[in-house]
Amino acid sequence: MQTRILKRITAAACSLFIALAGVQAINTDNITGSVIITGAENAAVQRNTLVGATLTLTGEIGVNFYLDVQDKAAFDTVILSGPDGRKTIAASKLVPETSGEHAGLCKLTYLVDPTELDDTVSICLKKCGNNVSLYNSEGEAYNAEGVEYSVRKYIETVQNDENAGSDLSALVNALDLYGSYSRVQFKAADDPETDSVLADVDAAKLEKYKFSRTGELPKGVYTLGATLLLDSKTSFRIYFNKDPGAAEIDGEAASVMKKDGRCYIEVPDIAAADLDKTHQAVVGSSTMTFSALSYAYSALENTSDTSRDLVKLVKALYAYNFAANMYFEASSGAAPTLSENDFELTYTGSDDYADNYSFSYGDETFTAHYTPYLGGDWKIVDSYKITNRADMIIICEALLKESKVCGCITHYRTAKDMADEWEIHNQGYVVAKNYGMASAVDRLKDVDLDKKDQGKTFDDFLAEFLGRQ
Repeated sequence: MQTRILKRITAAACSLFIALAGVQAINTDNITGSVIITGAENAAVQRNTLVGATLTLTGEIGVNFYLDVQDKAAFDTVILSGPDGRKTIAASKLVPETSGEHAGLCKLTYLVDPTELDDTVSICLKKCGNNVSLYNSEGEAYNAEGVEYSVRKYIETVQNDENAGSDLSALVNALDLYGSYSRVQFKAADDPETDSVLADVDAAKLEKYKFSRTGELPKGVYTLGATLLLDSKTSFRIYFNKDPGAAEIDGEAASVMKKDGRCYIEVPDIAAADLDKTHQAVVGSSTMTFSALSYAYSALENTSDTSRDLVKLVKALYAYNFAANMYFEASSGAAPTLSENDFELTYTGSDDYADNYSFSYGDETFTAHYTPYLGGDWKIVDSYKITNRADMIIICEALLKESKVCGCITHYRTAKDMADEWEIHNQGYVVAKNYGMASAVDRLKDVDLDKKDQGKTFDDFLAEFLGRQ
């Protein structure tokens, strides 16, 4: 299947409140929630307050500003300015959020694409063309020219926060890498040479996303290829030589559109966490199965026809999707029995090979060893005894706070992807025990959380195990 890429770009499903100019935010490690910014308030004085900003990672990348509009008569227009020009919003069009933690605040969004992560976005209020004062939550006036923010400022805030969770850190670092190679590909920027973390990402790792087609297209219709459009929104298009007639995508009627003399159907606005989501398009009696990462697979498979810059970009796209999946993974299964704040990891000394630690879980004391070689490796002895995934995540987060482990998809491993591997080890342990495989039981009772196993599935581990037999 021929594929090609156009300049456009992506995101995931969330927004994160963060502080602006002199305002202090809380809970900046929770991107899915809203962080209400605290500060001195003077209820007797009506001011239009910029409470904070969020980074939007839904099907878009963008900066959200949240306004507490107290003095409606003070302005008639809000101006958002950024790399794609000015956006003017009439004050009469502002509608406060009606529910959630942002209830009562007006949200204004300016979209950017990944090549524009460093570009400044500003907000200012005007009346009859003149600037109007905008305040922070401390009651202090901002510069009358407007308040500036950027995706870059958000990324740096998280990167400089020692308490940021491993999943959030991985997400912003992956977004940063994605933006870097978008600029290389689309704006001829200098290669930052920061792609070494992606060295192990190849076509074989993405083969499960390969575009496939069965059945017959209508007579005289054939596919011209597929395109991944990367912008502030991401879309996947399948092109045909002529109008293919009725089409469906994921069971819903799909519009057949036309551009430059070619007809196409499209999956629009794909969130970062959905880049790996499988879609099915039906045209005639033909069924096409694909995801946005089908393009990434094709680019990696056909390296002889693809520039090296594009290879780095699609690898970064894959890493961004992986990190988004880790971050936005919905909670499921049993509730944690551990408290994140009360969990203690105790250093017990070092030997020639590792730093040694212990922690209590239930009525037992467990041992963990950290080996710094080859990117780091945490080993948990008798890990099979712990089966609560939520507890695994808390334990892994504590381990990573002590010493990070490099990843082969993201720069560093995350607590959730380490918990994934832990669960797979437990699953393998149960299978081996049930079948009386003594050597496998002995090997699988402890989990080693190192670089090479990030992102592997049970089937991946099983194939490796069978290959050793």
